Amino acid sequence: ATTTATATGEKMQTSDDAKFIKKRWKGGTIEPHPTDKALIVNYQLEATVFGEQSSNPMIEEKKNCQKIIRLRSLNAKTDPATLAREVVDKCDLIHKSQLADVEQIIFYLKNRKDNAGADIADNNSQHHRSAVSAKRTPATKVNSNSAALSPAKTPASNADVSINNIDEYVELLYEDLSERIRGSAMILQVARNPDNLEELEKNEACLSALSRVLREDWRKSLDLSTNIIYIFFCFSTYTKFHPVIVQYKIGSLCMDVIDYELRRYETMRNELDVRKNPVTSAPLSAKSSKEKLNRSTDDFLDIMNEEKPKEMEPPRRRIPELKQRPKSGNWSSFHGSMSSSLMKSQVLNSSYHEALSNGAVTPDSGISTNGDMKATSNEALDRNDPKVKKEEIDRLNKQLKVFAKKQEQLLRVAFYLLLNMAENIKLEEKMRRKHIVKMLVKTLDRQNIDLLMLVTTFLKKLSIVRDNKDDMGEFNIIAKLPRLFQSGHTDLAQVTLKLVFNLSFDGVLRRKMVGAGYLPKLVMFINDEKHHGIAMKILYHMSLDDWVKGLFTHTECVQMATDAIVLNLNSKVDLDLISLCINLSLNKRNAQIMVEGNRLHDLMDRAFKYQDSLLMKLLRNLSQHEMLQPKFIDYVGDLARILTICEDESFVVECLGILGNLSLADLDYSQILQNFQLIPWIRDVLVPGAKLDDMVLDTIVYLGTCAHDELCALLFCRAKVVLSLIELLKAKQEDDEIVLQIIFVFQQILRHESTREYMIKETESPAYLIDLMHDKNAEIRKVCDYCLDIIAMSDTEWAKRIKLEKFRNHNSQWLCMVESQQDQDNEQDYADNDENENELDTYLRNDYLDNCDLYNSANTNKESEDNESNNPASPALSTYSRPVSSYRRSEDLDDLFNMTSSSKSQTSSQGDSNYMFKSNKSLDVEGLHEELLMA
Repeated sequence: ATTTATATGEKMQTSDDAKFIKKRWKGGTIEPHPTDKALIVNYQLEATVFGEQSSNPMIEEKKNCQKIIRLRSLNAKTDPATLAREVVDKCDLIHKSQLADVEQIIFYLKNRKDNAGADIADNNSQHHRSAVSAKRTPATKVNSNSAALSPAKTPASNADVSINNIDEYVELLYEDLSERIRGSAMILQVARNPDNLEELEKNEACLSALSRVLREDWRKSLDLSTNIIYIFFCFSTYTKFHPVIVQYKIGSLCMDVIDYELRRYETMRNELDVRKNPVTSAPLSAKSSKEKLNRSTDDFLDIMNEEKPKEMEPPRRRIPELKQRPKSGNWSSFHGSMSSSLMKSQVLNSSYHEALSNGAVTPDSGISTNGDMKATSNEALDRNDPKVKKEEIDRLNKQLKVFAKKQEQLLRVAFYLLLNMAENIKLEEKMRRKHIVKMLVKTLDRQNIDLLMLVTTFLKKLSIVRDNKDDMGEFNIIAKLPRLFQSGHTDLAQVTLKLVFNLSFDGVLRRKMVGAGYLPKLVMFINDEKHHGIAMKILYHMSLDDWVKGLFTHTECVQMATDAIVLNLNSKVDLDLISLCINLSLNKRNAQIMVEGNRLHDLMDRAFKYQDSLLMKLLRNLSQHEMLQPKFIDYVGDLARILTICEDESFVVECLGILGNLSLADLDYSQILQNFQLIPWIRDVLVPGAKLDDMVLDTIVYLGTCAHDELCALLFCRAKVVLSLIELLKAKQEDDEIVLQIIFVFQQILRHESTREYMIKETESPAYLIDLMHDKNAEIRKVCDYCLDIIAMSDTEWAKRIKLEKFRNHNSQWLCMVESQQDQDNEQDYADNDENENELDTYLRNDYLDNCDLYNSANTNKESEDNESNNPASPALSTYSRPVSSYRRSEDLDDLFNMTSSSKSQTSSQGDSNYMFKSNKSLDVEGLHEELLMA
């Protein structure tokens, strides 16, 4: 950024008499330059002159100065925040507290268009040259024809329009329609200079006259309405002038104007469609006709592909003229044949002087005053002649296009004013109550790119409020947005995708998006650098729904996203991209696509190279699918090795999750634990409070997977891992997840005959299982019952205690009632109860408890009928799986009897030399069992 100072803002030079002059400056406001890419810094310079021998000041002077900071390097790719910091650092006149203001102004200058005719929303695009610019280029004059803003040509140039003549311009507002248009255009030229706004704010006569004319005459002229609303729009660009707009109720007037213009345009389109197809359109209802018109927009109102006019009013040569005079010889009779709405369009698009001089038409109605002219015109026009009919339709079609362009200028100014006023939350709520959302959604059917960008931006701002979002869904905005982000216009597509992103937070609207075919359209933006980021965010939201995950398989999203991760040269993968892949990996078919080819190897290499925890989480999700688990066998050694050497706990947690998911029958878990010395590391992790709960939980899950192997169960008992789990159970009684996984490990160890006796006699696990039998968590109760069944089958003493505890738990309420009844009832009541021989005693006898069958499960009865009572594990339930957990879902385990009977046969040779398989068992089951009992 380079700085240049104006004549009034030059700093005083230091000289020998500096000791007699004291100067200082005070910072002021910062404004954008009206024409150039520059900042205007206002400040006050104070100079004080002192005498030679006196300390009292002799002369004091204050002067308001300006300094222009020209931003030479500002372009479309400039970062406003970085440039703002550079400006603040280099310019002493700007305090650091004004950094946010500087950044906002730079952002405005960056997005401001230089051509005001192309975007009237930029309020400073064609202002008067400032005093500094006038001194620099005194011979330059600015063209006064701002036809894009004021269609009526004013005889005065910008050089003649001055704030000093404002009273003369106000007087024109009391004249006829053409003079009111001319006066409003001159006031607009004054208001477009920001320096004049403060003086205009104080001129109540001018503002009152403008508001009165707008309130009374806005239906008569599009040009007049556009000029006056644009004047107040200039005020709306500055927050300090918002009270002016509120005072004169301009916002409410703008909404009335917008509503009227939208309804008028819709009526004109309907009438034109009826003229084009009188036979097919006549029997249709109004609603059906409207839907048909929306579909036929490309035929007769394709404004989007048409070149944008430089002026609001097209040249006269472009206005279609009749090739022949009507047979009646009366021009007015021909005009009378047109509908009133289309007649208004013709009058509004012609010069107002010509419209007023035409005696047969008035600006208010546009209807012929001769009653019998319509019949004459109907006789004159030969409607059976296709050529004449086609010429008439073409003429009306062109008139509607020109009218639509002028009307869209009015809509843009009005909507932009409301958008600026919507900074106030209370005003935004008032707009919502007056159905601003409905108007905006209806405007999305238009073809003007600039209007669509403004409307979409407004909708994006409103969409963060729930009520507005619900209204948008009610008005079927989802069906209208695909046309916008597929238009090919980069800026329009970007702002539309941002609106879609805001709406995608709602689950109902997401379902509508998927139903409307958004998914394949959004996938096309993945490889588009300009829209990649926002498209990935929307796709991530869609992937949150399980039923949508499967739909991604019908697109190329899974392949493209996975390849983008593998081919990324940065150390960190884009957060939205990896999050999308993590969600999609939960679907079985998506997971298969992700590992096709050599992708699994590439993902593993990248995860270990950068120790990316999110990428490892993706691999963890892939390992949940049983069909993909054999592909992970080659990486078990690397996963086990990283546990003890990696310092990133989040990465270690994901590696543990993968190991815990690999429930493979041929995998030698005991050899892995020994080769990589994981037992000491596991005991350190299980110390209460030593590690994060996530790591502790995944470690317990991994122990549950390993304990499925009898050798691992023996290792855990021998290395006192079970005792560590019991201590952890005492410390984490309130954490249901940890408690659930710990008792699942107990269940796995109790299933093996070689470790069952140790668990029952050498640990306190049975007592804790009895306590947890009454837990409020259903899954915990289920696993506890299974463990207690095994203990009861193996130990008679514990069987009696378990039976008694189960009975007490089942009849606790009844026993409490009996005890309270004993204190309250008298002896006679008990005597009467004793006469009933069939009644049970007040307290049950021991022989009743002994004969009571508490194991009333179908499995127990079936086991007894099959004469399998000799097997201590046979009465247990047939199948039990790892408890349902938010961390892991495993397959059902085999039948307990089959597991225990086959536990000793797991040492059979497999013919494989790999250390991870059970071909070379390094432990002796019987030896470990005897050593464990001796201990």
